[in-house]
Amino acid sequence: MEAAKLLEEHQAAVKRIQSQVQRFHKEKKHFRVYHGSTSSTRPMQFTKDAIVDTSDMHRLFPVNKEKMTVQAEPNVPMDALAAHCITAGYVPKIVMEFKGITCGGGFAGMSGESSMYRYGLFQNTVCEIEIVLGDGTVEIANREVNTDLLHEAGGSLGTFGIITLVEIELLPAKSHVQVQIIPVREPLTVPSMFEEATGDESIDYIDGIYFNRRSAVVMFGKLIDYAQRDTHAPLLTTKQVHWFSDTIEAHLKKHHNQISTLTNYETKGQAPTSKTESSTRPTDIPPVILTLTDYLFRYDHGAFWGGKLAFKHFHVPQNRITRAIADPFLDSRTCYMALHKSGLADEYVVQDFGIPASTVTQFIEYVSENMPDCQIFLCPLRPAQEIHIDKRFNNAVAAVRDQRIFGVGVYGRGPRDHDKFIELNRNLELRSSELLGSKLLYARTYYTEQEFWTIYRKDYYDEMRKKYKADTLPSVYDKLHADMNYWRPKRSVRGILETMWDVKVAKKSEYLLKRK
Repeated sequence: MEAAKLLEEHQAAVKRIQSQVQRFHKEKKHFRVYHGSTSSTRPMQFTKDAIVDTSDMHRLFPVNKEKMTVQAEPNVPMDALAAHCITAGYVPKIVMEFKGITCGGGFAGMSGESSMYRYGLFQNTVCEIEIVLGDGTVEIANREVNTDLLHEAGGSLGTFGIITLVEIELLPAKSHVQVQIIPVREPLTVPSMFEEATGDESIDYIDGIYFNRRSAVVMFGKLIDYAQRDTHAPLLTTKQVHWFSDTIEAHLKKHHNQISTLTNYETKGQAPTSKTESSTRPTDIPPVILTLTDYLFRYDHGAFWGGKLAFKHFHVPQNRITRAIADPFLDSRTCYMALHKSGLADEYVVQDFGIPASTVTQFIEYVSENMPDCQIFLCPLRPAQEIHIDKRFNNAVAAVRDQRIFGVGVYGRGPRDHDKFIELNRNLELRSSELLGSKLLYARTYYTEQEFWTIYRKDYYDEMRKKYKADTLPSVYDKLHADMNYWRPKRSVRGILETMWDVKVAKKSEYLLKRK
Protein backbone atom coordinates (compact mmCIF):
# COMPACT_ATOMS: atom_id res chain seq x y z
CA MET A 1 0.00 0.00 0.00
CA GLU A 2 1.42 3.38 -0.96
CA ALA A 3 2.48 5.79 1.80
CA ALA A 4 -0.19 8.41 1.00
CA LYS A 5 -2.98 5.85 1.36
CA LEU A 6 -1.50 4.57 4.61
CA LEU A 7 -1.30 8.10 5.98
CA GLU A 8 -4.91 8.81 5.02
CA GLU A 9 -6.12 5.66 6.78
CA HIS A 10 -3.94 6.39 9.81
CA GLN A 11 -5.32 9.92 10.18
CA ALA A 12 -8.88 8.62 9.99
CA ALA A 13 -8.16 6.07 12.73
CA VAL A 14 -6.61 8.77 14.94
CA LYS A 15 -9.71 10.97 14.54
CA ARG A 16 -11.90 8.05 15.59
CA ILE A 17 -9.79 7.50 18.70
CA GLN A 18 -9.83 11.23 19.47
CA SER A 19 -13.61 11.26 19.33
CA GLN A 20 -13.89 8.32 21.73
CA VAL A 21 -11.42 9.84 24.20
CA GLN A 22 -13.17 13.22 24.09
CA ARG A 23 -16.46 11.53 24.96
CA PHE A 24 -14.94 9.75 27.98
CA HIS A 25 -13.24 13.00 29.05
CA LYS A 26 -16.52 14.92 28.83
CA GLU A 27 -18.27 12.24 30.90
CA LYS A 28 -15.32 12.17 33.37
CA LYS A 29 -15.24 8.39 32.95
CA HIS A 30 -12.17 6.19 33.19
CA PHE A 31 -11.46 3.94 30.24
CA ARG A 32 -8.99 1.26 29.21
CA VAL A 33 -7.28 0.79 25.86
CA TYR A 34 -8.19 -2.48 24.16
CA HIS A 35 -5.52 -3.84 21.80
CA GLY A 36 -7.08 -7.24 21.09
CA SER A 37 -4.18 -9.25 22.52
CA THR A 38 -1.60 -9.04 25.26
CA SER A 39 1.88 -10.22 26.23
CA SER A 40 1.20 -9.37 29.86
CA THR A 41 0.68 -12.04 32.49
CA ARG A 42 -1.69 -9.78 34.43
CA PRO A 43 -5.26 -11.22 34.41
CA MET A 44 -6.96 -8.50 32.37
CA GLN A 45 -10.63 -8.04 31.61
CA PHE A 46 -12.28 -5.29 29.54
CA THR A 47 -15.89 -4.21 29.09
CA LYS A 48 -17.04 -2.87 25.73
CA ASP A 49 -18.60 0.32 27.10
CA ALA A 50 -15.40 1.37 28.89
CA ILE A 51 -12.72 0.90 26.24
CA VAL A 52 -11.09 2.71 23.37
CA ASP A 53 -10.57 0.04 20.72
CA THR A 54 -7.22 0.33 18.90
CA SER A 55 -7.10 -3.28 17.70
CA ASP A 56 -7.13 -2.19 14.02
CA MET A 57 -4.02 0.02 14.33
CA HIS A 58 -1.39 -2.20 12.73
CA ARG A 59 -0.13 -0.16 9.76
CA LEU A 60 3.57 -0.06 8.89
CA PHE A 61 5.04 2.77 6.85
CA PRO A 62 7.95 2.41 4.39
CA VAL A 63 11.44 2.45 5.91
CA ASN A 64 13.04 5.89 5.78
CA LYS A 65 16.51 4.88 4.58
CA GLU A 66 17.92 8.39 4.91
CA LYS A 67 16.95 8.71 8.58
CA MET A 68 17.23 4.94 9.22
CA THR A 69 13.86 4.90 10.95
CA VAL A 70 10.44 3.37 10.42
CA GLN A 71 7.02 4.52 11.57
CA ALA A 72 4.57 1.97 12.96
CA GLU A 73 1.15 2.02 14.57
CA PRO A 74 0.95 0.62 18.10
CA ASN A 75 -0.46 -2.83 17.27
CA VAL A 76 2.30 -3.81 14.84
CA PRO A 77 3.84 -6.99 16.33
CA MET A 78 7.56 -7.62 16.51
CA ASP A 79 7.61 -10.32 13.84
CA ALA A 80 5.88 -8.03 11.31
CA LEU A 81 8.15 -5.11 12.26
CA ALA A 82 11.31 -7.20 11.92
CA ALA A 83 10.28 -8.75 8.58
CA HIS A 84 9.34 -5.35 7.16
CA CYS A 85 12.67 -3.80 8.14
CA ILE A 86 14.88 -6.78 7.22
CA THR A 87 13.34 -6.83 3.73
CA ALA A 88 14.55 -3.23 3.35
CA GLY A 89 18.03 -4.14 4.66
CA TYR A 90 17.61 -2.88 8.22
CA VAL A 91 16.81 -4.16 11.69
CA PRO A 92 15.41 -2.29 14.73
CA LYS A 93 18.00 -1.54 17.42
CA ILE A 94 15.85 -3.44 19.93
CA VAL A 95 13.57 -6.33 18.97
CA MET A 96 11.73 -8.03 21.81
CA GLU A 97 12.04 -11.82 21.82
CA PHE A 98 8.32 -12.64 21.52
CA LYS A 99 6.79 -12.25 18.07
CA GLY A 100 3.46 -11.02 19.40
CA ILE A 101 4.78 -8.13 21.51
CA THR A 102 3.56 -4.96 19.80
CA CYS A 103 5.33 -1.67 19.20
CA GLY A 104 2.89 0.10 21.51
CA GLY A 105 3.17 -2.61 24.15
CA GLY A 106 6.95 -2.57 23.96
CA PHE A 107 7.01 1.23 24.34
CA ALA A 108 4.52 1.28 27.22
CA GLY A 109 5.83 -1.84 28.97
CA MET A 110 9.54 -1.04 29.49
CA SER A 111 10.75 -3.80 27.17
CA GLY A 112 14.24 -4.73 26.03
CA GLU A 113 16.41 -7.55 24.77
CA SER A 114 20.03 -8.60 24.33
CA SER A 115 21.15 -5.38 22.58
CA MET A 116 19.81 -3.12 25.33
CA TYR A 117 23.25 -2.80 26.97
CA ARG A 118 24.10 -0.60 23.99
CA TYR A 119 20.79 1.07 23.00
CA GLY A 120 18.72 1.00 26.17
CA LEU A 121 15.11 -0.14 26.30
CA PHE A 122 12.84 -0.29 23.26
CA GLN A 123 11.35 3.04 24.33
CA ASN A 124 14.82 4.63 24.10
CA THR A 125 15.01 3.67 20.42
CA VAL A 126 11.70 5.40 19.70
CA CYS A 127 12.69 8.89 18.61
CA GLU A 128 9.16 10.26 18.20
CA ILE A 129 5.62 9.42 19.25
CA GLU A 130 2.17 10.62 18.28
CA ILE A 131 -0.15 10.44 21.29
CA VAL A 132 -3.81 11.21 22.00
CA LEU A 133 -3.86 12.90 25.41
CA GLY A 134 -6.49 12.45 28.09
CA ASP A 135 -8.66 15.29 26.76
CA GLY A 136 -8.56 13.99 23.18
CA THR A 137 -5.95 16.38 21.78
CA VAL A 138 -3.14 14.98 19.65
CA GLU A 139 0.45 15.76 20.62
CA ILE A 140 3.86 15.01 19.12
CA ALA A 141 6.79 14.23 21.42
CA ASN A 142 10.38 13.76 20.28
CA ARG A 143 13.91 14.65 21.38
CA GLU A 144 13.38 18.34 20.60
CA VAL A 145 9.70 18.88 21.45
CA ASN A 146 7.91 17.61 24.60
CA THR A 147 10.98 15.53 25.45
CA ASP A 148 9.79 14.91 29.01
CA LEU A 149 6.57 13.41 27.63
CA LEU A 150 8.56 11.10 25.34
CA HIS A 151 10.62 9.90 28.31
CA GLU A 152 7.83 9.54 30.85
CA ALA A 153 5.24 7.98 28.53
CA GLY A 154 7.69 5.15 27.85
CA GLY A 155 7.17 2.35 30.36
CA SER A 156 4.07 4.05 31.85
CA LEU A 157 1.54 1.35 30.81
CA GLY A 158 -0.29 3.85 28.63
CA THR A 159 -1.23 6.17 31.50
CA PHE A 160 -0.19 9.35 29.66
CA GLY A 161 -2.55 8.78 26.74
CA ILE A 162 -2.99 6.53 23.72
CA ILE A 163 0.07 6.09 21.52
CA THR A 164 -1.06 6.14 17.88
CA LEU A 165 2.32 6.16 16.08
CA VAL A 166 5.94 5.48 16.97
CA GLU A 167 9.08 6.21 14.96
CA ILE A 168 11.72 3.54 15.58
CA GLU A 169 15.48 3.75 15.02
CA LEU A 170 17.11 1.11 12.80
CA LEU A 171 20.53 -0.39 12.03
CA PRO A 172 21.91 -1.96 8.83
CA ALA A 173 21.01 -5.65 8.93
CA LYS A 174 23.10 -8.71 8.16
CA SER A 175 21.77 -12.13 7.28
CA HIS A 176 22.89 -14.15 10.32
CA VAL A 177 23.99 -13.98 13.95
CA GLN A 178 26.95 -16.03 15.19
CA VAL A 179 26.57 -16.87 18.88
CA GLN A 180 29.60 -17.66 21.02
CA ILE A 181 28.58 -19.92 23.91
CA ILE A 182 30.63 -19.77 27.10
CA PRO A 183 29.84 -22.16 29.98
CA VAL A 184 30.45 -20.76 33.45
CA ARG A 185 31.42 -22.75 36.53
CA GLU A 186 30.76 -19.87 38.92
CA PRO A 187 27.39 -18.39 37.92
CA LEU A 188 27.74 -15.34 40.18
CA THR A 189 30.64 -14.13 38.02
CA VAL A 190 28.38 -13.68 34.99
CA PRO A 191 27.64 -9.95 35.63
CA SER A 192 31.36 -9.13 35.63
CA MET A 193 31.79 -11.10 32.39
CA PHE A 194 28.97 -9.09 30.86
CA GLU A 195 30.55 -5.84 31.99
CA GLU A 196 33.83 -6.72 30.28
CA ALA A 197 32.03 -7.76 27.08
CA THR A 198 30.13 -4.46 26.79
CA GLY A 199 33.41 -2.79 25.81
CA ASP A 200 33.91 -5.11 22.82
CA GLU A 201 32.62 -3.29 19.73
CA SER A 202 32.48 -6.52 17.73
CA ILE A 203 29.73 -7.91 19.99
CA ASP A 204 26.16 -6.93 19.12
CA TYR A 205 24.10 -9.02 21.55
CA ILE A 206 24.72 -10.21 25.12
CA ASP A 207 22.64 -12.47 27.34
CA GLY A 208 22.89 -15.50 29.59
CA ILE A 209 20.94 -18.35 31.14
CA TYR A 210 21.27 -19.77 34.66
CA PHE A 211 20.30 -23.42 34.28
CA ASN A 212 20.69 -23.95 38.03
CA ARG A 213 22.83 -22.75 40.96
CA ARG A 214 25.90 -24.53 39.62
CA SER A 215 25.59 -24.04 35.90
CA ALA A 216 25.21 -21.00 33.66
CA VAL A 217 26.00 -20.01 30.12
CA VAL A 218 26.94 -16.65 28.62
CA MET A 219 26.16 -15.91 24.97
CA PHE A 220 27.74 -13.22 22.80
CA GLY A 221 26.10 -12.62 19.42
CA LYS A 222 27.65 -10.98 16.37
CA LEU A 223 25.82 -9.86 13.25
CA ILE A 224 27.48 -11.50 10.24
CA ASP A 225 26.94 -12.27 6.61
CA TYR A 226 26.88 -16.03 6.12
CA ALA A 227 30.18 -15.99 4.22
CA GLN A 228 31.87 -14.58 7.37
CA ARG A 229 30.80 -17.49 9.57
CA ASP A 230 33.04 -19.79 11.54
CA THR A 231 33.02 -22.87 9.32
CA HIS A 232 32.98 -25.12 12.42
CA ALA A 233 29.73 -23.50 13.63
CA PRO A 234 26.50 -25.40 12.90
CA LEU A 235 23.52 -23.53 11.46
CA LEU A 236 20.62 -24.28 13.79
CA THR A 237 17.51 -25.82 12.28
CA THR A 238 14.02 -24.50 12.99
CA LYS A 239 13.44 -27.33 15.46
CA GLN A 240 16.68 -26.50 17.31
CA VAL A 241 15.73 -22.82 17.49
CA HIS A 242 12.28 -23.73 18.82
CA TRP A 243 13.94 -25.48 21.75
CA PHE A 244 16.76 -22.97 22.04
CA SER A 245 17.58 -23.42 25.72
CA ASP A 246 17.74 -27.21 25.35
CA THR A 247 19.77 -26.85 22.16
CA ILE A 248 22.36 -24.76 23.99
CA GLU A 249 22.54 -27.29 26.82
CA ALA A 250 22.96 -30.12 24.29
CA HIS A 251 25.67 -28.17 22.48
CA LEU A 252 27.57 -27.80 25.75
CA LYS A 253 27.17 -31.48 26.64
CA LYS A 254 28.49 -32.44 23.22
CA HIS A 255 31.68 -30.64 24.11
CA HIS A 256 31.74 -31.82 27.74
CA ASN A 257 35.41 -32.72 27.57
CA GLN A 258 36.27 -29.10 27.00
CA ILE A 259 33.87 -27.96 29.69
CA SER A 260 35.10 -30.42 32.31
CA THR A 261 38.64 -29.05 32.10
CA LEU A 262 37.61 -25.46 31.49
CA THR A 263 39.95 -22.76 32.70
CA ASN A 264 38.46 -20.10 34.89
CA TYR A 265 37.50 -17.86 31.98
CA GLU A 266 35.95 -15.32 34.26
CA THR A 267 39.26 -14.62 36.06
CA LYS A 268 40.85 -11.86 34.01
CA GLY A 269 44.48 -12.21 33.19
CA GLN A 270 44.84 -15.78 34.48
CA ALA A 271 47.00 -17.64 31.97
CA PRO A 272 46.47 -21.38 31.34
CA THR A 273 48.77 -23.52 33.46
CA SER A 274 49.00 -26.46 31.12
CA LYS A 275 48.69 -27.47 27.51
CA THR A 276 45.42 -29.20 28.36
CA GLU A 277 43.93 -26.03 29.86
CA SER A 278 45.06 -23.95 26.91
CA SER A 279 43.32 -26.27 24.46
CA THR A 280 40.03 -26.24 26.37
CA ARG A 281 39.29 -22.55 26.71
CA PRO A 282 35.65 -21.55 26.15
CA THR A 283 36.60 -19.99 22.83
CA ASP A 284 37.42 -23.50 21.61
CA ILE A 285 33.77 -24.48 21.96
CA PRO A 286 32.29 -23.89 18.50
CA PRO A 287 29.71 -21.11 18.20
CA VAL A 288 26.31 -21.66 16.63
CA ILE A 289 24.76 -19.77 13.71
CA LEU A 290 21.16 -18.57 13.45
CA THR A 291 19.45 -16.58 10.75
CA LEU A 292 18.83 -13.03 11.95
CA THR A 293 15.09 -13.67 12.29
CA ASP A 294 15.64 -16.92 14.18
CA TYR A 295 18.03 -15.16 16.56
CA LEU A 296 15.65 -12.30 17.27
CA PHE A 297 12.85 -14.72 18.20
CA ARG A 298 14.92 -17.60 19.60
CA TYR A 299 12.99 -17.53 22.90
CA ASP A 300 9.55 -17.15 21.32
CA HIS A 301 8.70 -20.81 21.07
CA GLY A 302 7.59 -22.03 24.45
CA ALA A 303 7.99 -18.46 25.80
CA PHE A 304 11.60 -19.00 26.96
CA TRP A 305 11.42 -22.45 28.57
CA GLY A 306 7.70 -22.52 29.19
CA GLY A 307 7.46 -25.43 26.76
CA LYS A 308 9.45 -27.60 29.16
CA LEU A 309 7.25 -26.46 32.04
CA ALA A 310 4.12 -27.35 30.07
CA PHE A 311 5.32 -30.93 29.60
CA LYS A 312 5.92 -31.22 33.34
CA HIS A 313 2.59 -29.62 34.19
CA PHE A 314 0.61 -32.08 32.05
CA HIS A 315 2.84 -35.05 33.01
CA VAL A 316 3.72 -35.68 29.38
CA PRO A 317 7.14 -37.23 28.66
CA GLN A 318 9.49 -35.15 26.52
CA ASN A 319 10.72 -36.98 23.46
CA ARG A 320 11.00 -36.49 19.72
CA ILE A 321 7.37 -37.53 19.07
CA THR A 322 5.68 -35.51 21.83
CA ARG A 323 7.69 -32.41 20.96
CA ALA A 324 6.69 -32.70 17.32
CA ILE A 325 3.01 -32.98 18.32
CA ALA A 326 3.18 -30.03 20.72
CA ASP A 327 5.31 -27.81 18.50
CA PRO A 328 2.45 -25.98 16.68
CA PHE A 329 0.89 -24.98 20.02
CA LEU A 330 3.99 -23.50 21.66
CA ASP A 331 4.51 -20.15 19.94
CA SER A 332 4.40 -17.32 22.48
CA ARG A 333 1.05 -15.98 21.24
CA THR A 334 -0.61 -19.31 21.96
CA CYS A 335 1.27 -19.70 25.24
CA TYR A 336 0.00 -16.36 26.52
CA MET A 337 -3.52 -17.18 25.39
CA ALA A 338 -3.32 -20.49 27.24
CA LEU A 339 -1.96 -18.71 30.30
CA HIS A 340 -4.99 -16.42 30.43
CA LYS A 341 -7.57 -19.09 29.54
CA SER A 342 -6.33 -21.79 31.88
CA GLY A 343 -5.41 -19.80 34.98
CA LEU A 344 -1.86 -21.14 34.96
CA ALA A 345 -0.63 -17.64 35.87
CA ASP A 346 -1.74 -18.58 39.40
CA GLU A 347 0.80 -21.40 39.49
CA TYR A 348 3.82 -20.18 37.52
CA VAL A 349 6.15 -17.37 38.42
CA VAL A 350 6.80 -15.12 35.41
CA GLN A 351 8.61 -12.01 36.63
CA ASP A 352 11.27 -9.66 35.28
CA PHE A 353 13.34 -7.31 37.40
CA GLY A 354 15.85 -4.52 36.85
CA ILE A 355 18.62 -4.77 39.46
CA PRO A 356 21.68 -2.47 39.75
CA ALA A 357 25.20 -3.89 39.31
CA SER A 358 26.13 -3.51 42.99
CA THR A 359 23.33 -5.81 44.20
CA VAL A 360 22.50 -8.09 41.26
CA THR A 361 24.48 -11.07 42.58
CA GLN A 362 22.63 -10.80 45.91
CA PHE A 363 19.32 -10.93 44.07
CA ILE A 364 20.39 -13.92 41.99
CA GLU A 365 21.45 -15.73 45.17
CA TYR A 366 18.09 -14.94 46.75
CA VAL A 367 16.17 -16.29 43.73
CA SER A 368 18.34 -19.42 43.56
CA GLU A 369 17.78 -20.17 47.26
CA ASN A 370 14.01 -19.65 47.13
CA MET A 371 13.36 -21.14 43.67
CA PRO A 372 16.12 -23.71 43.20
CA ASP A 373 14.39 -25.36 40.22
CA CYS A 374 13.79 -22.20 38.20
CA GLN A 375 15.89 -20.96 35.32
CA ILE A 376 17.01 -17.33 35.23
CA PHE A 377 17.50 -15.14 32.18
CA LEU A 378 20.09 -12.37 32.57
CA CYS A 379 20.76 -9.46 30.27
CA PRO A 380 22.75 -6.20 30.79
CA LEU A 381 21.09 -2.82 30.33
CA ARG A 382 22.34 0.76 30.53
CA PRO A 383 22.19 2.81 33.77
CA ALA A 384 18.84 4.28 34.88
CA GLN A 385 20.08 7.83 34.30
CA GLU A 386 21.00 7.08 30.68
CA ILE A 387 17.64 5.50 29.85
CA HIS A 388 15.67 8.35 31.48
CA ILE A 389 13.83 6.37 34.15
CA ASP A 390 15.65 7.57 37.27
CA LYS A 391 13.25 10.47 37.97
CA ARG A 392 10.30 8.14 38.42
CA PHE A 393 11.82 6.34 41.41
CA ASN A 394 12.12 7.60 44.97
CA ASN A 395 15.31 8.94 46.50
CA ALA A 396 16.93 5.64 47.52
CA VAL A 397 17.44 4.75 43.86
CA ALA A 398 19.38 7.97 43.27
CA ALA A 399 22.42 6.31 44.83
CA VAL A 400 22.59 3.77 41.97
CA ARG A 401 21.25 5.86 39.08
CA ASP A 402 24.64 5.74 37.31
CA GLN A 403 25.15 1.97 37.78
CA ARG A 404 24.52 -0.55 35.04
CA ILE A 405 21.16 -2.28 35.41
CA PHE A 406 20.77 -5.99 34.81
CA GLY A 407 17.53 -7.46 33.56
CA VAL A 408 16.78 -10.59 35.59
CA GLY A 409 13.99 -12.85 34.30
CA VAL A 410 12.65 -15.35 36.84
CA TYR A 411 10.52 -18.12 35.34
CA GLY A 412 9.45 -21.33 37.01
CA ARG A 413 6.76 -23.23 38.88
CA GLY A 414 5.67 -21.77 42.18
CA PRO A 415 3.97 -23.42 45.17
CA ARG A 416 0.61 -25.07 44.46
CA ASP A 417 -0.81 -23.48 47.60
CA HIS A 418 -2.27 -20.11 46.48
CA ASP A 419 -1.30 -18.19 49.61
CA LYS A 420 2.28 -19.45 49.42
CA PHE A 421 2.38 -18.58 45.72
CA ILE A 422 1.38 -14.99 46.49
CA GLU A 423 3.89 -14.86 49.35
CA LEU A 424 6.71 -16.00 47.04
CA ASN A 425 5.89 -13.35 44.44
CA ARG A 426 5.57 -10.63 47.07
CA ASN A 427 8.91 -11.59 48.57
CA LEU A 428 10.56 -11.40 45.15
CA GLU A 429 9.11 -7.92 44.64
CA LEU A 430 10.11 -6.68 48.07
CA ARG A 431 13.60 -8.16 47.88
CA SER A 432 14.20 -6.43 44.55
CA SER A 433 13.15 -3.14 46.16
CA GLU A 434 15.44 -3.68 49.15
CA LEU A 435 18.29 -4.09 46.66
CA LEU A 436 17.36 -0.78 44.97
CA GLY A 437 15.88 -2.49 41.94
CA SER A 438 12.36 -2.79 40.61
CA LYS A 439 10.10 -5.19 38.75
CA LEU A 440 8.67 -4.75 35.27
CA LEU A 441 4.99 -3.98 35.55
CA TYR A 442 3.81 -6.10 32.60
CA ALA A 443 3.60 -9.00 35.06
CA ARG A 444 1.03 -9.55 37.78
CA THR A 445 1.80 -7.20 40.64
CA TYR A 446 1.33 -7.88 44.35
CA TYR A 447 2.36 -4.54 45.89
CA THR A 448 0.02 -2.76 48.27
CA GLU A 449 -0.62 0.86 47.28
CA GLN A 450 1.64 2.08 50.07
CA GLU A 451 4.45 -0.23 48.97
CA PHE A 452 4.04 0.82 45.35
CA TRP A 453 4.33 4.56 46.06
CA THR A 454 7.26 3.94 48.40
CA ILE A 455 9.17 2.76 45.32
CA TYR A 456 7.78 5.20 42.73
CA ARG A 457 7.59 9.01 43.02
CA LYS A 458 3.90 9.82 43.12
CA ASP A 459 4.46 13.60 43.28
CA TYR A 460 6.55 13.65 40.09
CA TYR A 461 4.26 11.21 38.28
CA ASP A 462 1.13 13.22 39.18
CA GLU A 463 2.81 16.49 38.17
CA MET A 464 3.75 15.12 34.76
CA ARG A 465 0.30 13.63 34.20
CA LYS A 466 -1.36 16.92 35.07
CA LYS A 467 0.95 18.79 32.67
CA TYR A 468 -0.06 16.51 29.81
CA LYS A 469 -3.79 16.27 30.66
CA ALA A 470 -3.61 12.65 31.72
CA ASP A 471 -4.83 13.09 35.28
CA THR A 472 -8.34 11.97 34.27
CA LEU A 473 -6.95 8.62 33.04
CA PRO A 474 -6.38 5.61 35.32
CA SER A 475 -2.99 5.80 37.01
CA VAL A 476 -0.40 3.03 36.88
CA TYR A 477 -1.47 1.76 40.27
CA ASP A 478 -5.18 2.00 39.34
CA LYS A 479 -4.53 -0.33 36.38
CA LEU A 480 -2.36 -2.73 38.36
CA HIS A 481 -4.79 -2.81 41.26
CA ALA A 482 -7.76 -3.51 38.95
CA ASP A 483 -5.92 -6.35 37.22
CA MET A 484 -4.62 -7.78 40.49
CA ASN A 485 -8.13 -7.83 41.96
CA TYR A 486 -9.91 -9.16 38.91
CA TRP A 487 -11.57 -12.30 40.26
CA ARG A 488 -12.36 -15.41 38.34
CA PRO A 489 -13.65 -18.74 39.64
CA LYS A 490 -10.90 -21.11 40.64
CA ARG A 491 -10.74 -23.96 38.16
CA SER A 492 -8.23 -26.71 37.70
CA VAL A 493 -7.00 -27.57 34.23
CA ARG A 494 -8.09 -31.18 33.83
CA GLY A 495 -5.70 -32.04 31.07
CA ILE A 496 -3.83 -31.03 27.96
CA LEU A 497 -6.79 -31.64 25.58
CA GLU A 498 -9.05 -29.29 27.54
CA THR A 499 -6.44 -26.54 27.47
CA MET A 500 -5.87 -26.99 23.72
CA TRP A 501 -9.64 -26.68 23.18
CA ASP A 502 -9.80 -23.51 25.31
CA VAL A 503 -7.06 -21.92 23.22
CA LYS A 504 -8.70 -22.97 19.95
CA VAL A 505 -11.93 -21.24 21.03
CA ALA A 506 -10.00 -18.19 22.29
CA LYS A 507 -8.26 -17.72 18.95
CA LYS A 508 -11.65 -17.23 17.32
CA SER A 509 -12.85 -14.66 19.86
CA GLU A 510 -11.88 -11.40 21.51
CA TYR A 511 -10.67 -13.38 24.47
CA LEU A 512 -9.90 -10.40 26.76
CA LEU A 513 -13.33 -8.78 26.39
CA LYS A 514 -15.84 -9.43 29.13
CA ARG A 515 -18.96 -11.14 27.83
CA LYS A 516 -22.45 -10.52 29.17
